[in-house]
Amino acid sequence: MGHFIRSMTVIVVFIGMVFSISYSQMRFSEDKQKGTLTVYEGSDPVLTYCYADQLKEGRDPKQIRSCYIHPLYSLDGTILTDDFPSDHPHHHGVFWTWPVVGTKGQDTQTWHPDTPPLRQHFNQWLEKKADSAMAVLSVENLWKLDDKQAVAKETLTLCVHLADQRGRAVDFELVIEAVGGELKLQGSPEQNKGYGGLCFRGAPAFQGAVMTTDQGELKQDVTHQSFQWADLSTEESGLTVFVSPEHPDFPPAWLIRNSYAGVLNVSWPGLDPVVLKPGEAVTLCYRIYIHRGDASAGGVNNAYQEYLLKCK
Repeated sequence: MGHFIRSMTVIVVFIGMVFSISYSQMRFSEDKQKGTLTVYEGSDPVLTYCYADQLKEGRDPKQIRSCYIHPLYSLDGTILTDDFPSDHPHHHGVFWTWPVVGTKGQDTQTWHPDTPPLRQHFNQWLEKKADSAMAVLSVENLWKLDDKQAVAKETLTLCVHLADQRGRAVDFELVIEAVGGELKLQGSPEQNKGYGGLCFRGAPAFQGAVMTTDQGELKQDVTHQSFQWADLSTEESGLTVFVSPEHPDFPPAWLIRNSYAGVLNVSWPGLDPVVLKPGEAVTLCYRIYIHRGDASAGGVNNAYQEYLLKCK
């Protein structure tokens, strides 16, 4: 009888282990009609990458966009991002665009629709790999002038880690290479704002959210201030952007807002332009950290120290 009980215990433990592994399995689900690819942990969605053109109903066709992340989900399944918001329809979840892009002897932009238009276009998948440890998604996009001529190649790699009780890490690497001529990236000198680069546009719940950085809590919106990380948190959940110590001009300046909405923008290169010659590339690395509760409850500072160890 004792042998039977021990055998049954082993079987139950084994089944539990198999179930746990299966439940934690990372996977992809693609909707080719919508042009989206969603990363799941088990049955829970983590994020959706919009690789094809997206346009919210009722929006000007000039606002069409592709190559961004939305929705991005909390650990409890709440959508953390906004897309085509009425106040800033050029904001798209987690996106990376610039208000001044110099190419072919003229200044245009990827931030707002412009004439001639310049925006990102999906080119090819480089890697899609998912297992019980993480999901890795790598994609090559092209910046096309007037939707025709490629002036830059963009390689995005996302490493989506399993969640624990505290939070989830998504590693983000963006490589931008000039193609066929010089490429200038810059903030908006006309508005004296250095915005542009990686940007998180929070869902409406992030309006009035607590803003925290490695230097402490912020009491008001800021621009042109340098931080190693910045966080927006509601009572239920928060999101932090960590900057790699290998990032150009580390620690970079930021634009952080909780007034009309929650916005985290690593404002690189800011008001001082960076010019890439043909074949030259710049690499921008971050970690997006999704956590429960506020920055303190989510252990944000400790999580950043863990990220620094990974970067060494």
